[in-house]
Amino acid sequence: MAEIETFPPRPGSDPRLEDLHAGLHEVMRLVELEHQILRQRLDGLLADSDGAKLLEGVVALSGCISHKLTGLLQTCREIGNL
Repeated sequence: MAEIETFPPRPGSDPRLEDLHAGLHEVMRLVELEHQILRQRLDGLLADSDGAKLLEGVVALSGCISHKLTGLLQTCREIGNL
C-alpha cells in the first residue's frame, strides 16, 4: 500500500481561529451596542452630576475595549488570512 504524503498544517489554518474571529466580532457588536446605550443615558443626565461623571468614565472605558477588540480582530485576520 502506498504511503500518502501529508503536509503539516499551515500556520493559522486551525478552524478554531475562524471561531475566535467570529466570537470577537460578536463581542465587538455587543460593546458597540452597550456604548450607544450608555451615550443615550449620558445625554439624559445633568453634566455636573456624579452619575454623569461616572457614566463618562464607563463610556471612555467602552471605547478603549472597542479599540483593543479591533486590534485583536486584525490580528486574527492576519494570522488566519481571513
